[in-house]
Amino acid sequence: MLSDRIRSVLDEMDVTISDVARAGGCTPSNLNRIKNGVRTPRPSSPTIRCLTDGFMEVARQRDLSGELRMLCGANLRDSDDATREKLVRWLYEDEPPYIRTYNKRKESRPAEVSRESHPSTEFSRRLDSLMRIAGLSNRRLGIESGLDPSYISRLRRGERIPKYRSPYLMQICESVLEFIAAEGKLSEMYDLTALSEAEITEKDGADGLRRWLFGYGSVTGHLAAEELMGTIASISDIIRAARAEVSMEYDLEKVLKGCEENDTGIECGNEMKYVGVDGIRSAVTRFLSEMIRNGERDLLLYSDQSMNWMGGEYGLTLKVLMSELIRRKVNIRIIHTVDRSMPELISAVEWWMPLYLSGRISSFYCRKSAGKLFSHTLFIRPGAACIAGTSAIGLESRAVYNYSTDAEAVVLAEDAFNCILKESRPLVNICECSGGADTCADDGFVHADAVMVKASPNEVIIQRVEPPYLKFTFTHPMICKAFRSVSTAG
Repeated sequence: MLSDRIRSVLDEMDVTISDVARAGGCTPSNLNRIKNGVRTPRPSSPTIRCLTDGFMEVARQRDLSGELRMLCGANLRDSDDATREKLVRWLYEDEPPYIRTYNKRKESRPAEVSRESHPSTEFSRRLDSLMRIAGLSNRRLGIESGLDPSYISRLRRGERIPKYRSPYLMQICESVLEFIAAEGKLSEMYDLTALSEAEITEKDGADGLRRWLFGYGSVTGHLAAEELMGTIASISDIIRAARAEVSMEYDLEKVLKGCEENDTGIECGNEMKYVGVDGIRSAVTRFLSEMIRNGERDLLLYSDQSMNWMGGEYGLTLKVLMSELIRRKVNIRIIHTVDRSMPELISAVEWWMPLYLSGRISSFYCRKSAGKLFSHTLFIRPGAACIAGTSAIGLESRAVYNYSTDAEAVVLAEDAFNCILKESRPLVNICECSGGADTCADDGFVHADAVMVKASPNEVIIQRVEPPYLKFTFTHPMICKAFRSVSTAG
């Protein structure tokens, strides 16, 4: 799929991945992991941007732009942006999103230990057992679920593992459950999974099957731990790509002007009201743009709402505005919530990581649960303005967000933020440290790829073994729990 397409481009242009990495401004090892199928980043990730930039630059240097465009289905008259978009689409054409590829690391542990502990192996065993009970072949399950049989085959062999919340995983679970029920083999499935009849026959039966495939979340935590380590190991590439992405794609004045022209707020007394996902995006861009225009110095952020609104093309605009605030040395305090899912928490850390390293952001997590019925958003520019919104979970697309500059409303919002802050602890502490792996060898650290890890019940320390030498300390209980398996597996 993705790795095969990358190899096709390399063969067509007769270049190496090192040539592409140099042209795209990233390290060969980072792109090699993708080419070899070790990891599959999101299509919108900075790494894929470097990859496509490298392909296009090499094609220009070698007068092969026509061949590259023909390969990905672009027209000769297409702009570079249009060509890049078609190239990314072609690279991921047969690759379902939200997938990560994991290699079997035989060199670090005995083969039998690796087979037992590797999460993709456990997932594949459980999926294979279910399919055997159902009498489903890869081809038949692919037809039933609407997925490529070769993708099912790779899941079954342990070569790939979907993210816990992948819609493709739910398609598989629903299809398997329907087929087993139709074949009258539910009792065999109950024996295999230890799920009760009530858990399977209820409306969310497929979700029960999904939790069983993932070991009720233990595997999810393991994978999230690997992803966090990978993020820290690749921090230099992430920072370089993020800076290049911001500087190449956006002009600040153009962004600020666009924010003003595309504002969707509705004036209501002393407030502006914004509705839904487009509403919160418009409100936040206005909120941050005015902060930049006014030269304000402090920003307070709290939200237990899903981060989906921060994705897509809007995510780039948001990064531009946040990067400008960092450049202006604005002090930012952000409170995350303790009860986010592990994958979502890791995604949040990954999104904020380039900004964390500026030293201008103090990140916290609230130890109290935010609840299961409502989600809340509270963004404050002290003494100036605030955004406040509450929605029933699942109805964020219809939520109303109030943008207020009323002095009393802003003070009340600050009081609410400070109340939450009293129940919060630091999420991540980042500091410089000395040396590489040798400095950690006798201090209880476990070597894991390009980082060293030490996990205890109350904190996780991840230290880079290559420049820049940085130490990351996390105290979030979910992160500590996820890393215990990594520490003991070392």
